[in-house]
Amino acid sequence: MAVRSPVLLVLGAALLTASLAGCSGITEASRPTINRYAAVNITARTSGPGQARGTATVIFFDALSVQAPSSVLQQTDECVFSAVDTLVTPTVGQNRAGSTIGFTAGSTSLQLAYSDTLRRYATPAGQPFTYSTGDQARVTIPGAADVFPAQSISIKLAEPLVPGPVAAPLSGQPYTVTWNGTNDPTAAIILSIKYANPATASYANEQIYCALRDDGSHTSPATGLTGFLGSPANRRSVTLTRWRTTEAQPDARTLLHVATSVDTTVVVP
Repeated sequence: MAVRSPVLLVLGAALLTASLAGCSGITEASRPTINRYAAVNITARTSGPGQARGTATVIFFDALSVQAPSSVLQQTDECVFSAVDTLVTPTVGQNRAGSTIGFTAGSTSLQLAYSDTLRRYATPAGQPFTYSTGDQARVTIPGAADVFPAQSISIKLAEPLVPGPVAAPLSGQPYTVTWNGTNDPTAAIILSIKYANPATASYANEQIYCALRDDGSHTSPATGLTGFLGSPANRRSVTLTRWRTTEAQPDARTLLHVATSVDTTVVVP
């Protein structure tokens, strides 16, 4: 298991939430010649069998170059040890491209209103939408002169996750985490195995952080589990995040990027 600092996957100053923090440059693609960007971030949490509850944000900004996360590029398995970042940073945009943004997820249709404070479009606070396995999202941008052209784009929403048993292994044994893998090359998984190290830490401050194929299984070697096994059970957890990206390039200087993710967390007894 490699031990190095993870690379945060960002598109602009604040595109993706911490659930899409990555651990390798293999998920990034530089865009040095484009300077108008739209970033759509759809985040959800598994809420029941085949069901998820989510929110969406849309930001527009200008930049000379960015690093865009790509689920298609994350089709190899790689893990690191890293500290757990508990800082929550709101997604803040720069430009306005219409009064509202049209958004559809499954059977739910919304108009995302613009916030002058955060300079972004978002689903109403406290009003998440619900979708099912197989549903798609569609984003419709009305556009604004010299800001961003009118554009529509669709993406298959990240399928709700069903983790397998997560009980800790015996000392000296590897640890296998399983889930309902899609084997879809457009999807990828982020696995976070959190624990307190040292055991006296007041919260889960360390993690084994993995970027994985969505094939339904990953095994961590026994040699990397010392901190995890030494942690109190009430500070051990497994978080699985499935994510998928797509993009459109309306013209030579414009990029529309969409990321959808869904996660679930299980305490490890």
